[in-house]
Amino acid sequence: MGTPLSTIIFDIGGGIPRDKQLKAVQTGGPSGGCIPTHLIDLPVEYDSLAQVGSIMGSGGMVVMDDTTCMVEVARYFLSFTQDESCGKCTPCRLGTRQMLEILTRITQGKGRDEDLDTLLSIARVVKECSLCGLGQTCPNPVLSTINYFRDEYEAHIKDKKCPAAVCDALMISPCQHTCPVGINIPKYVAHIADGQYEEAIDTIRERNPFPAICGRICHHPCEMRCRRGELDDPVSIRALKRFAADWYFEHSAELPDPQPFPQTQRQRVAIVGAGPTGLSCAYFMAQMGYPVTVFEALPVGGGMLSVAIPQFRLPKEVIQREIDYITRRGVEIKYNSPINVNFTVDDLRKNGFSAVFVAAGAQRSQRVGIPGEVEDIEGLYYGLRFLRDIRIGRQVDVGRRVAVIGGGNVALDSSRAALRLGADEVQIYYRRSRNEMPVTKAEYDEAVAEGIDMNFLVSPTRIVSENWKTTGLQCIRMRLAEPDGKGRRRPVPVDGSEFFAEADTVIAAVGQAPDLSFLPANSALERTRWETLAVNNNTLATNIDGIFAGGDFVTGPGMIIDAIAAGRRAAISMDKYLKGDTSRVEIYDLKKPTTAEVHVPDAQETWEAQPRQEIPRLPPQQRKHTFEEIELSFSEERACQEAKRCLRCDLET
Repeated sequence: MGTPLSTIIFDIGGGIPRDKQLKAVQTGGPSGGCIPTHLIDLPVEYDSLAQVGSIMGSGGMVVMDDTTCMVEVARYFLSFTQDESCGKCTPCRLGTRQMLEILTRITQGKGRDEDLDTLLSIARVVKECSLCGLGQTCPNPVLSTINYFRDEYEAHIKDKKCPAAVCDALMISPCQHTCPVGINIPKYVAHIADGQYEEAIDTIRERNPFPAICGRICHHPCEMRCRRGELDDPVSIRALKRFAADWYFEHSAELPDPQPFPQTQRQRVAIVGAGPTGLSCAYFMAQMGYPVTVFEALPVGGGMLSVAIPQFRLPKEVIQREIDYITRRGVEIKYNSPINVNFTVDDLRKNGFSAVFVAAGAQRSQRVGIPGEVEDIEGLYYGLRFLRDIRIGRQVDVGRRVAVIGGGNVALDSSRAALRLGADEVQIYYRRSRNEMPVTKAEYDEAVAEGIDMNFLVSPTRIVSENWKTTGLQCIRMRLAEPDGKGRRRPVPVDGSEFFAEADTVIAAVGQAPDLSFLPANSALERTRWETLAVNNNTLATNIDGIFAGGDFVTGPGMIIDAIAAGRRAAISMDKYLKGDTSRVEIYDLKKPTTAEVHVPDAQETWEAQPRQEIPRLPPQQRKHTFEEIELSFSEERACQEAKRCLRCDLET
């Protein structure tokens, strides 16, 4: 009694490391509520648990992570209590049955918009009017999951999506369901297993026009849900995508030339920005038959891909090959053509474009906001400009010691680039812990292997300079306070822990933001208080008829696969707009009876332990001195072996 739930989970229970990313805790058996992780420091006391919607009971404790569907959890526990209802009072007897029917429908993809209000209404009546403890507590799983995880219910009902990739009726396979653009992953992997590489790349391009790029830098959420990982290791889906894309470009001279998509529509469409979001939208609009023109301010396409991601992660020739393919399919790109106060988004509409999609990205570096941050001092860089200068070949002198402020992709890319420019020592200072660092494990491990030093829970408080040249950072150590309402633990300073870190170069990489300066001051486009454009989350439509916006320009910096998904959503939405269809945009694939057109593993092949094929890479000591690409492609033999590890869980059994 009185022991915090977190102590029981991590220390007394054993087996769960403190860095494990948890989602919820359910206490008190089937009648207990689901408590989100930002509340797991609550003490085990009746009043404390009851206040957050749970109970104390003899049913133990269930600890859940992101692979748990909270809607299915509520349905699962309610099925227990519904069976146990004695039937003597009407609220419990009928209410539990009605709630179970609704929850079952939702997990089967048949949910309705009014279901949440109905569930809440029934649950409250059952809780308040039942005559025994079972009836009074059995609604807890329903009430708590709707209270804390309402977004999961809405995803099931509105988008036919199970974020945890658990509800089988909503998906073809967990990997495809988790992919933001919905690539038919099992199909293209099976094509590779059968040596049908052209068919594999065609399958990928049905949903993703950047297979070679995503095969290198996608954060591959699909692999996190791969069912092969429940046996040994998930399939190397990203590496197989790269193999298929590289094979295509290596053999493009022998293959039929890509032809422009037929133009079957008369309305012209304009895209602002030739980054991954804009070009994806343009590609899918062209696929639908629309004449598409992309306006790009820079002399090159690719957006952040071309100016911010280092060559050792994404070679420029790979980007150009992808862009060339898109233009050969009929997309027109006008370079050195900025949309600004002189030629506005409104002017595009006046010049005959029936719809406009703004995908200008997030290319403005955010300031750190500490004393000594003077842009003119020598040795102070902002991450995006630093990477851009390197990418376009400008001379950059970093000196012997480099300090990088931040913990995201730009911070890691900047630190690794500085090492390649000759720095002897590169230190990253991040005010949170590794758990909060928004980078993939692979990127983090590669940086550490190259010799980048990570300093967690450290916050710079001043940029120190002498004679207009940086000399280092004044820092203070931090600790993580109690979680806030969203579950994030705020870093707070540790008194008396100040220290000075010498540095010849300081790189500030604390985030990026959209730059709305190209919009006229009198523009009628509605903005948010975060200085982004306000759009409808479903259609990406702005407040101005015919103008849409999306990607990093609306959400802030994100992952490339999310940018591509935004471009595809915009294309579907604009197509509906141009055809006068005002219905909701629906993007989902439901399972259909299928036959195996390609490789299907037999039983022995499926369950036999098969180690994941190791992705070839340059050795750390070699790569830290060169900007050559680090990660290499599978050989044909290795790709086929890896592809055959797929369980084909997309097929009906």
